[in-house]
Amino acid sequence: MLQRSPSSGASQTASSTDSSLVVASVSAEDSTTTTVAVTVPVTVPVTVPAPVTTVAPPTTIAPRRAPTTTTTAPRRATTPPAPTGNATASPNQWDRLAACETGGNWAANSGNGYGGGLQFAHNSNWSTWRAFGGEEFSAHPWEATREQQIVVAERVLARSGWSAWPGCSPY
Repeated sequence: MLQRSPSSGASQTASSTDSSLVVASVSAEDSTTTTVAVTVPVTVPVTVPAPVTTVAPPTTIAPRRAPTTTTTAPRRATTPPAPTGNATASPNQWDRLAACETGGNWAANSGNGYGGGLQFAHNSNWSTWRAFGGEEFSAHPWEATREQQIVVAERVLARSGWSAWPGCSPY
């Protein structure tokens, strides 16, 4: 759009509100200058990049697991530490164990498959007395002396710990 301002003589001014404007100045013979502004539509080619689509790689989410709780059964205060292979007990400890097992009777034959002061199993294929060499002293534990029963008991203690006597164990 061309606008003409009021003139006082030969000079004219034009202005445009469009962004594409061509301005030309013309000089007349009488030393006057005429400026003309012409709006020309301009088409400028613009390259617009294609839209970029970003695709995230698929993620695998592990299934949620319920929290785990580990519980340990309470241990009896009398549970001994694991046997070390050289466990021994004093004669006094063996006397206390015999007192608990049989009232201190080293010749006890309980009639329930256990015998001797320390109640060795003796009449089955799983005979503790036989497995730990008791038969080198006698066929049955109640026929062996206190000292012989203690020798066999030391072997049992070294292999199985105090848990071999669960009811009366000192540890």
